[in-house]
Amino acid sequence: MHEKPGKRLLFVNEASASIGMGHILRSLTLARVMFSRGYSVSGIAIGDGKAVSYATERARREQIDYPILTMNDPETAVAYLSTDQPSLVVVDCAKAAYEIVRACARLGIPVLALDYFVSNLPLPDAVVNLIDHSPATLLGQQPFREGMIYREGPQYAIIRDEFLEARNRRASRTERTSVEKILIAFGGADPSGNTRRALEMIAEWPGAFMVDVIIGPLFKLDAASEGETLPGKCLVRMHVSPRHIGQLFEDTDLVFCGGGGTLLEALCVGIPSIVIAQNPEELRHAASLAEQGACWLSNEVRWELVSHAKNRQACAISAKACVDGQGAARICDVIEQQLQ
Repeated sequence: MHEKPGKRLLFVNEASASIGMGHILRSLTLARVMFSRGYSVSGIAIGDGKAVSYATERARREQIDYPILTMNDPETAVAYLSTDQPSLVVVDCAKAAYEIVRACARLGIPVLALDYFVSNLPLPDAVVNLIDHSPATLLGQQPFREGMIYREGPQYAIIRDEFLEARNRRASRTERTSVEKILIAFGGADPSGNTRRALEMIAEWPGAFMVDVIIGPLFKLDAASEGETLPGKCLVRMHVSPRHIGQLFEDTDLVFCGGGGTLLEALCVGIPSIVIAQNPEELRHAASLAEQGACWLSNEVRWELVSHAKNRQACAISAKACVDGQGAARICDVIEQQLQ
């Protein structure tokens, strides 16, 4: 690793029970890549200290020097920017993105924003939209100002290493004749309570399954009671903040997830996925992938469809074609362009 003297990146995120942990974990992956390229990296997270502790512990295990500070609100984060003055800010926020971009413009700090759909001035120097399409693009218009770097699409999906490893290991297997294992994974928070909805769907299906349920660090539900939704013939296993989440994805036949980062990780591994969207934006994103045969929407899928191995195999092939796992490297190339 060759250090880049004076080049320092600051990642700004939000994380809470209502927003989830996808933003902070995506930035952790980007920080790891940029750290490996010799850049100094740090982060601030607006919201839940528990999420910051989780991300900090992951960074420690991955041997990344990536300190993260917790901020109570966007105003505190803006005040911090005024004193920190990094070389570049990477913004990945659900609600506070525009406030951070506006502050960076005022302070003269270059900024790259992820999943940014605000058209008000000032605008970021670069935008990478991996979860959804810009409303302007949907109308056939240029999404942002001329000369600004703009990238979008699932080829920019940020995939953690453990999922890339699961993708490689799963490549040697074919779909089982029947569905035996089902995974339910709604990220770090599941603010809409979709874990329960997935369990209710499974309860209506014939057959006996092994059901693995991932309980994220910011879940509010009573994990022990959720499994009671399923009939006794199903074996339900709860995994609270599992360390080796990629292994759970690797050997499952089907996954229930939201329409955000977890979906993209499942597609990369090549798992047939049923999406219960957390919000309209996730639904629009998932619908665009479903049109390509890469996943199924919960309000459209039927047991008769997912029970056939040939349908699951076709879905898995389309999924892997959409997300190749190289999105983080592509985004980091854009970040380096902004640092030149």
